[in-house]
Amino acid sequence: MKRRQKVQNRQDAKRVIRQRILAGLFATLLGTGVSGCSTTMSDVVGTSLFTGGEWYLAFDVVSIINTDKTLIDHMVSLSTGQDCSTIRKIDGKSYCKKDPVPETPLYCYRTLAAVSCYRTPDPYNTGAQTVDWPPTRSRSL
Repeated sequence: MKRRQKVQNRQDAKRVIRQRILAGLFATLLGTGVSGCSTTMSDVVGTSLFTGGEWYLAFDVVSIINTDKTLIDHMVSLSTGQDCSTIRKIDGKSYCKKDPVPETPLYCYRTLAAVSCYRTPDPYNTGAQTVDWPPTRSRSL
C-alpha cells in the first residue's frame, strides 16, 4: 500500500512540474505576443492579438495542463475510441490505453463439499442461490 502511495505521489509531483513548465511557456508566449504588437486600433480592439498558430499553441497548453492531452490527442482519442495521450508516451507508457478485457462472470453455488462455479447461471436448474466467490471480507460462507 505504501509503495502505491509513493508511486502516486511521484506521479503527482511530475504532473505539477509539467503544469508549471507549461504555464511558464504559456506566460512567455502571452508576453511575447502582447509585447510584439504595435499599438494600432485593431490591437486595442483585440482582433489581431494572436496569430492562428499562437492561439493553437495557447489552447494546446491549456489542454495539456487540464487533461494531460494535446488537441491532436483528443482527436485521436475520439477517432479510435481509446484514451490516447502524448504525455503518457513521454512518461514511457503506451500512447493509447488498452481497454481492459472484461472478465466473464462466474455463477457460484454451494455444493455438498465445496463451492462450484459455472459460466452460465444455474446450469442444472436447481433454483439454488449464488454465493459470493471468492469470498470477500464483508461476507463469508
